[in-house]
Parts: sequence; C-alpha cells; structure tokens
Amino acid sequence: MFIRHELLPRSVNGDVQGQRHKMAEEKLFTLNLRRGFVKVPTWRKTKRAMDEIKKQLARYAKAETVILSKHINEFVWARGAKNPPPKITLKVEIDREKKIARAELAELSARAKRDIEKQKKAEAEMKKSEEKKEDIKKEAKPEKAADTKETPAEIKKEPDAKTEAETKAKAPKKLTRKQEISINK
Repeated sequence: MFIRHELLPRSVNGDVQGQRHKMAEEKLFTLNLRRGFVKVPTWRKTKRAMDEIKKQLARYAKAETVILSKHINEFVWARGAKNPPPKITLKVEIDREKKIARAELAELSARAKRDIEKQKKAEAEMKKSEEKKEDIKKEAKPEKAADTKETPAEIKKEPDAKTEAETKAKAPKKLTRKQEISINK
C-alpha cells in the first residue's frame, strides 16, 4: 500500500514528521564482488573487483561520484591481482545534495588503525611546532626593539644595509663607473 507524501503530518518547518534531513547519511553495505569477476581472466580479477565496488556503490547509494579510501584498495589488493575477496563490508557516507559517496572499510585492520593514529599525532605535533614558532617570533620582535631602543630611522636603515650587501654580492666582478656610483648611493 502506498501512502501519498502530501497526506503525511507535517512539522512547523514543513518537513514530514519523523524524518530528519541530514547533510550526509551513513550506511553499511555488504557487496558481493564475486559476480563481477567470475567471468574475467584470472590476472584481471582484482581490478575488476575494484570496478565492481565503484559500480555497485554508485547504484545503491544513488551517487554520481564514488570516493574509495586507500584502506579499501589495500584490503582488496592484499591477496594479489588473481585472488580478490568475494565479499566486502563498507561504511558509506552519502551526500545526497552533491551526489557523492565516500566509502571506508566497516572494520579497519589493526595496521590501518595504527596508521590513522600516527597521522593524527603527526598533525597535532605539526600544529604545536607551528604555534611555538609563531610564539617565538612574536616574543623575539618586541624584545629586540625594546632592548636596543632604536629609533624608527635606524630600524629602516638596517634592511637597506642588507640589500646593499646582497646587491654587491650578486653584482658582476667588473662594474662600470656609473654602476659603482648607483650601488654606493
């Protein structure tokens, strides 16, 4: 029996009661890959299995673009090009508005979990080191100006002195009289 969508009770904002509109929903799919690679040459079975994963996810998730994680690729190719797994369970995040499906293994291997933890730690350390560098730069600049008590004119002269030294170092060995005068100014 079909229920007409217009007859269902509505909430204040016009949505059907009991339904929640999410930006992305998450589903579990168990895909049978065997039917995709049974009639394929032995040396091409794993490649065909990967194509079958993309094809089935696009169909079941109703998405135009399917993005597979590197862990799926490693899991399927782990047994070689001739012997892919017959079934695979995936956790898929579906974005209906953009028509994108992002897939990840439902159960990550211990190695994959370690890799993810290492990545998170490395990112955290990078952020900390960047913050420390910024703090050091901020602290060093005010202290230098406060200790030396240089006037704004003296501060401006220092970069000019560096640029002159750089130009002299980059200048050719034999200079004309006009070039020497322009450098010394």
